[in-house]
Parts: sequence; C-alpha cells; structure tokens
Amino acid sequence: MAIHPILSDWRWRCVSVGEGIGVGVIGVGSITQAVHLPNLKSLGASVVAVADAVLERAQEVARQHGIAHAYDDYRALLKRDDIHAVVVAVPTYLHYPIVTAALKAGKHVLCEKPPALNEREAERMAELSEQQGLVLMYALQMRYRRDSQALKQLIERGELGEVYFGRAIYLRRRGAPAGWFTRKAQSGGGPLLDIGVHVLDLTWWLMGKPTPVSAAGFTFQKIGAKGVRLERGWQPADVRERREQEVVYEVEDHAGGFVRFDNGAVLFVEVSWQLNDRERWGTTVCGTKAGASLPPLEVYTEVLGEGVTVNLRVDEGNAYQEEMREFLTCIREKRQPLTNAREGVTVMKMLTALYRSAEQGKEIAIK
Repeated sequence: MAIHPILSDWRWRCVSVGEGIGVGVIGVGSITQAVHLPNLKSLGASVVAVADAVLERAQEVARQHGIAHAYDDYRALLKRDDIHAVVVAVPTYLHYPIVTAALKAGKHVLCEKPPALNEREAERMAELSEQQGLVLMYALQMRYRRDSQALKQLIERGELGEVYFGRAIYLRRRGAPAGWFTRKAQSGGGPLLDIGVHVLDLTWWLMGKPTPVSAAGFTFQKIGAKGVRLERGWQPADVRERREQEVVYEVEDHAGGFVRFDNGAVLFVEVSWQLNDRERWGTTVCGTKAGASLPPLEVYTEVLGEGVTVNLRVDEGNAYQEEMREFLTCIREKRQPLTNAREGVTVMKMLTALYRSAEQGKEIAIK
C-alpha cells in the first residue's frame, strides 16, 4: 500500500503550493513566529494579516515579517475577502469560538493542538466544517515526520503483522510552561493534553486508527508551581514578555493510562511536564511478526530464530513544513487532510476518557 500522498506526490515540491491562497494568522506567539509564518512563506502562501489580543505584539510581528495588516480583534481579520484560510494558534479555550467563527466566515482552518477543551467542542467543530465544506485540520505534526511515514508504510505492508499493542511516551523532568497552560479553565488539562496529544495521536494512527471502547487513566500533581521555570523557552508570550509572572498551577504534572480498542488492541500512554525520571519521548508498536519504535526508527524482528534490531536510518525531516504543505494542498485539491477534524474528535474522546477515568478511579467506556 502506498504511503500517504503528502510524501508520495512529488508535484507539489516543484511548485509553490500556497500560490494564490491568502492566509490570516490568529495568535502570534512562539509557534507562529518560529514555525507557521516561515513555512507559509516558504510554501508560497500570501500572509495577508495577523491578529493577536495584544495589538503591539501583532504589529511588531507584522513588521518583522512584512505583513500588511495587524489587528487586535480576530473578527476584523475574518471579514477580509482576500483571506481564504486561517491558522489558529491561541490558548485552547479560544479554539472553539475562533474556529467556529472562521468556518462560519467561509475560511479553511489549521488549528493548533489540542483540538479543543473537550470532545463536545471538537464534535461541533467537525460538524460545522462538514456543513460548510471546508478544511479543518489540526496541527499534529508528528504524523508528518519522515520516520513516522516510513514506519506507517512498513505497517501497511504487513511487515509487523497484526499490531496489537502500542506505547506512547513523552516525559519531561522539569518542563512545565506557565501562564494559561496551567490554568485548568483555559487549557483543559496539563501534559496529557499539551504533549500527550502528540504521541497518543501518532501511536493510534500507526496502529491503524482502531475504534476506542474504554480507557483507564491516572494523574498526579506532586511538584506543581515550585517546579515551573519561567525562563524556559516554551513559555507563552505573556510570560516571556513579563505581562504575567504569577504561576497558577491547577493541572497535573504526570498522567497516563491505557486505551482499549474494538479489535482487542491496547495503547499505553505516559506523559509528564514534571517527573523525577529520565527525559524521553517516543512511540512503540508491537505486532505478531515484528515490532518497531521511534526515534530512532528501529524494527525488532527475528532472523533464523534470533532476535535482531534493524536501524532504518530515516531522519525526521521537516514535519512542520510538511504539515503546512498538507494544509495548503488540501485547500487546493479540495480533500480532507491526514490530521482531519473527525480524527481530532476521536483523539479528544480518548484524552477526555483518560481524565474522567482518573477522576472516577475506574476504567470507563468510550462511546
């Protein structure tokens, strides 16, 4: 079976896939400045305007990147007829109102992760994108890594046999952001939603996206605010700019659990912002013929009855650029993206169920 067209279709590497597509960017924090704006430019899209709650920030980013218009109200940006698509890179509690407003305004949307505060919001956004006939894509860039795509191809060729177990790990020792990230009403949760969404989504996709039927989860908050380092590079803009220095810590440090699927497979996940353990991240999938993990991309198999580990030496590539290429290509080709709205709903169902299970102290059904 061929790999997803994002890597197999060479044509879009020979043209400016973003040519003729006007884009607005809502939220101009770190991810926008370091990732979204450079990739939009490199792929030939026209960034017409940016918007941010802090007008001075929006104006400065617009000046630095040669963007003509800056707003402090995203609704003004959405009124522009020369904007066909928007990138939404704002705190999680703002995803639902801004994404729905953008879809109602007829704009295609690339929304940062996690999709929403909960599965209900994700479901409503997916329904609206379908009603409007628009692309709604989530920024889950780990699927777009070159090594992830190579492993997916191996699995689809049957090299691992029946995949029945997955493990998703993302552990930081002291890696908690501050600001809105640690306020429950604004973020929806801690590391499980912030970084766990990446490895859970990647592993579920590699396993073939089976239907989840139940989940059992746990959460700990043992280190909390005293472990937050405000000088770390992943802090939100308000913290970096010293607009906000008080740390309000209302979410977990460490979380995990497992999800059961309708085909009998199980996915184990463990994530932390703060944990006295070795920092690492990765995904492992195990099948009846072989297993594999990344990074680095390794396959665990047998030769003449002996266990053999094969390092396939595939690098990660530029996942963020491939993610943006997919978004622009889907707009051009009028097709659904690899990380689409419906799959975002399922991912949110799994994450929400893990939290609910942790609160109730028992395995719960996913409907």
